[in-house]
Amino acid sequence: MPSSRPEQVFDTDGICDACHSAQRKHNHIDWKARRKEFVDILDRYRNKEGTWWDCIVPVSGGKDSCYQAYTLKYEFGMNPLCVNFVPCEMRPVGLRNLLFLRDLGFDMIQINANRQTYRKMVRKGFYDLGDSCWPEHVGIFTSAPRVAVQYRVPLIIWGENSQFEYGGPAADRNNNYLDRNWLEQYQMYGCRVSDMHEEGIDKKDLLMFEYPTDKELKAAGVTGLFMGYYLKWDPLEHVDLVMKLGWSPNPDGPVECAYNPYENIDCKWASGIHDYFKFLKYGYSRATDQLSIEIRNGRMKRDEAIRIVRDYEGKVPRKFLPDFLRYLNITEQEFFRVADQFTNRKIFLTDKDGKLVRDQNGDLIKRDYGY
Repeated sequence: MPSSRPEQVFDTDGICDACHSAQRKHNHIDWKARRKEFVDILDRYRNKEGTWWDCIVPVSGGKDSCYQAYTLKYEFGMNPLCVNFVPCEMRPVGLRNLLFLRDLGFDMIQINANRQTYRKMVRKGFYDLGDSCWPEHVGIFTSAPRVAVQYRVPLIIWGENSQFEYGGPAADRNNNYLDRNWLEQYQMYGCRVSDMHEEGIDKKDLLMFEYPTDKELKAAGVTGLFMGYYLKWDPLEHVDLVMKLGWSPNPDGPVECAYNPYENIDCKWASGIHDYFKFLKYGYSRATDQLSIEIRNGRMKRDEAIRIVRDYEGKVPRKFLPDFLRYLNITEQEFFRVADQFTNRKIFLTDKDGKLVRDQNGDLIKRDYGY
């Protein structure tokens, strides 16, 4: 992991906090005790009469959320209600995996946010934050608590704690719960949904993006927990399980900027454009995240990953770019103008005039840091 990753911490030996977390994860955490703690919690929330749902699982149709739902229902005997926040532009494989989950025996609520508002928020995210998926990131973490409050289902089971798996502040690496503070610190990019009022959007059109109030959460008794705190988290094991059940990876192989064909396959913009802007800002993308997990899990050597990653990251995401340009009604020239604004010139080569240098394919060239 590069030091340019936000809030990444390295010790004096140059080892990042995510690797220290991996050491704890593989060598020091008592997973049997954690599992027992999880079972005890589930038992407290279990609806023994079978008259209501026991918990809510936010699902995208991806491997991890399908694993969460399946494990809760068929291993722990819970009756989860799945909540899907529909992304900006869903891909056919994403829809197929949601139908797979439904047909596997799960009740599901799909949240389709106001598409006029959604488009305005995509534009806001693209121009002001360098993240066209900003409204999707917000909606994923607000829709499930809203449904929990509305339906009086007090337990939400999220996936992994990204600050533990990928690195982050020590105080949050050890968290077992997700709340409003976590959402605002790690998903909002310093921008609040209320800021959209200044963009001329009425408050009533932003309801699905507003996190429930503390009063609402308290009245419904809602708690959100990370499953990855209680069960040892391994994405490859999740893939193996759900594929045996009929889940579909990306039929075209890895999406742009990624190494494996198992992630970010539900949404057009997330599979390429979002991760490309991540590369422009921080000098790494989805493939680095995925390969780092393989290193930490002992399935790959670091030298091998470094050789591989250059073939997967940094290329302009062409596949869905025309669709994105039509969605925002902008030109390709405008897309690259905005992209250049968010590009970290400390990471990429520039000419004597400070203009970014591109290769024959139009891709940026990273400075050589000797690794």
